[in-house]
Amino acid sequence: MKNIIICLATAILIGSCGESSTCSKDKEKCKKEDSEAVSKGDSFVRNLNAFEENLTAFNICKDNVSGRGKCKDFLAKAICEYYGIDDLKEGGNYLDYDKIPKKLKELDSWENIGDFDEKNINTALKKLNNFGKPVLIFNEDVSFVHVVALKPNGKSVISGKWGNISVPSCISYFPKRKDSFTEKGLNYAFKSSDDLTIWTKK
Repeated sequence: MKNIIICLATAILIGSCGESSTCSKDKEKCKKEDSEAVSKGDSFVRNLNAFEENLTAFNICKDNVSGRGKCKDFLAKAICEYYGIDDLKEGGNYLDYDKIPKKLKELDSWENIGDFDEKNINTALKKLNNFGKPVLIFNEDVSFVHVVALKPNGKSVISGKWGNISVPSCISYFPKRKDSFTEKGLNYAFKSSDDLTIWTKK
């Protein structure tokens, strides 16, 4: 009788250990799956106030930091935070605005839609508003590069100085001018549409 009780106790103990080990493994598996899900989710975390928040920080930076080459990374930071991407980063730092054009040309995940015209702008707006793809526009003038992001679901305005065509709203952080904005027509950011080129994430 004593031997039977010992055998039963041993069997229960072994079964319990086996179950405990399995549960432990399952918990680790669940933790791993949860961690992966969070990690995947984190790559798509977006800050829909990023353009406004970074404009405020950009203006404060310009008021308080002297010297050339300062406060140049806020546009890249705003774009990355708004869309939940890290395309405009290098070595953990956000790119200066004047380095963005070169970076876009190196990235396989971005494409050039073409020059500024009605057809290409309509294509860009579809990618922006229908598919949530960032669209950047910059001038090809090598002496002074300026980059803007199109405003998602922004208003279009008629530009008299650009031949009464409809131009989309954009976000523009000016390194020298004091009238940076998060929603005005593209014609407020550039003097002419002649040398503008449009890029979007694929």
